Amino acid sequence: MVTINKQYVWDYDLPKNWKPETKNEWLWVLERKINHNDWKGLNMGIIKKYFPALKKRLDPGKRMMLEFYFKKYA
Repeated sequence: MVTINKQYVWDYDLPKNWKPETKNEWLWVLERKINHNDWKGLNMGIIKKYFPALKKRLDPGKRMMLEFYFKKYA
């Protein structure tokens, strides 16, 4: 099992009850979490909703993986 040190993934503190509300906030959170392999709590419906704008901001390998997933399962 791999332990993720949040210090290296998240370089800021958010309140525990904070949730993204705007498109820019969603893109920011999704980009950070996906690019740093922090999939916990992510919903594929939300990723799919923002994917057209998000895919330019993702690591190429993760972008390809999600494109394949959406073509095959969505």
